[in-house]
Amino acid sequence: MKIIYIYNKNPYAAIMAAYVHLKLNIPENLKNIQNNYNKEGYFYYLGVDEGLNEVYLLYISKNSYILKNLLNGFANIYDEEVVIIDLDNK
Repeated sequence: MKIIYIYNKNPYAAIMAAYVHLKLNIPENLKNIQNNYNKEGYFYYLGVDEGLNEVYLLYISKNSYILKNLLNGFANIYDEEVVIIDLDNK
Protein backbone atom coordinates (compact mmCIF):
# COMPACT_ATOMS: atom_id res chain seq x y z
CA MET A 1 0.00 0.00 0.00
CA LYS A 2 1.07 3.57 -0.63
CA ILE A 3 0.39 6.29 1.94
CA ILE A 4 0.54 9.81 0.54
CA TYR A 5 0.54 12.91 2.74
CA ILE A 6 -0.63 15.84 0.61
CA TYR A 7 -0.42 19.46 1.65
CA ASN A 8 -0.87 22.94 0.32
CA LYS A 9 -0.44 25.46 3.11
CA ASN A 10 1.33 23.62 5.88
CA PRO A 11 4.46 21.68 4.89
CA TYR A 12 5.53 21.54 8.53
CA ALA A 13 2.46 19.46 9.47
CA ALA A 14 2.92 17.10 6.53
CA ILE A 15 6.60 16.50 7.24
CA MET A 16 6.00 16.02 10.96
CA ALA A 17 3.08 13.63 10.34
CA ALA A 18 5.12 11.55 7.90
CA TYR A 19 8.15 11.42 10.21
CA VAL A 20 5.98 10.41 13.17
CA HIS A 21 4.26 7.79 11.02
CA LEU A 22 7.65 6.33 10.08
CA LYS A 23 8.90 6.67 13.68
CA LEU A 24 11.89 8.70 12.53
CA ASN A 25 13.67 11.34 14.58
CA ILE A 26 12.57 14.85 13.71
CA PRO A 27 15.39 16.56 11.81
CA GLU A 28 17.05 19.58 13.38
CA ASN A 29 17.14 21.56 10.14
CA LEU A 30 13.39 21.42 9.46
CA LYS A 31 13.38 24.69 7.48
CA ASN A 32 15.88 23.24 5.02
CA ILE A 33 13.81 20.06 4.74
CA GLN A 34 10.65 22.12 4.09
CA ASN A 35 12.43 23.85 1.22
CA ASN A 36 13.40 20.49 -0.28
CA TYR A 37 9.80 19.21 -0.33
CA ASN A 38 8.11 22.19 -1.98
CA LYS A 39 8.22 21.37 -5.69
CA GLU A 40 4.66 20.96 -6.86
CA GLY A 41 3.59 17.64 -8.34
CA TYR A 42 6.63 15.64 -7.22
CA PHE A 43 6.28 12.61 -5.01
CA TYR A 44 8.89 12.59 -2.28
CA TYR A 45 9.57 9.07 -1.06
CA LEU A 46 10.28 9.04 2.68
CA GLY A 47 10.49 5.36 3.48
CA VAL A 48 8.65 2.20 4.43
CA ASP A 49 6.66 1.84 7.64
CA GLU A 50 6.32 -1.20 9.90
CA GLY A 51 3.53 -2.63 7.73
CA LEU A 52 5.73 -2.37 4.62
CA ASN A 53 3.68 0.54 3.29
CA GLU A 54 5.49 3.14 1.23
CA VAL A 55 5.16 6.69 2.58
CA TYR A 56 5.28 9.76 0.32
CA LEU A 57 4.89 13.54 0.55
CA LEU A 58 3.18 15.50 -2.21
CA TYR A 59 2.85 19.29 -2.44
CA ILE A 60 -0.09 20.74 -4.35
CA SER A 61 -1.14 24.32 -4.98
CA LYS A 62 -4.63 23.78 -6.40
CA ASN A 63 -7.77 22.02 -5.22
CA SER A 64 -6.93 18.69 -3.68
CA TYR A 65 -10.14 16.88 -4.65
CA ILE A 66 -9.08 16.66 -8.31
CA LEU A 67 -5.72 15.21 -7.35
CA LYS A 68 -7.32 12.74 -4.94
CA ASN A 69 -9.65 11.51 -7.69
CA LEU A 70 -6.72 11.09 -10.09
CA LEU A 71 -4.63 9.20 -7.55
CA ASN A 72 -7.50 6.90 -6.65
CA GLY A 73 -8.25 6.32 -10.34
CA PHE A 74 -4.65 5.37 -11.12
CA ALA A 75 -4.57 3.15 -8.05
CA ASN A 76 -7.64 1.29 -9.32
CA ILE A 77 -6.16 0.91 -12.81
CA TYR A 78 -2.90 -0.52 -11.47
CA ASP A 79 -4.58 -2.54 -8.70
CA GLU A 80 -2.75 -0.69 -5.91
CA GLU A 81 -4.04 0.40 -2.52
CA VAL A 82 -3.63 4.09 -1.77
CA VAL A 83 -4.34 6.05 1.40
CA ILE A 84 -4.37 9.80 0.85
CA ILE A 85 -4.03 11.98 3.93
CA ASP A 86 -4.92 15.59 3.16
CA LEU A 87 -3.48 17.75 5.90
CA ASP A 88 -5.15 20.91 4.61
CA ASN A 89 -8.65 19.42 4.44
CA LYS A 90 -11.01 21.06 6.89
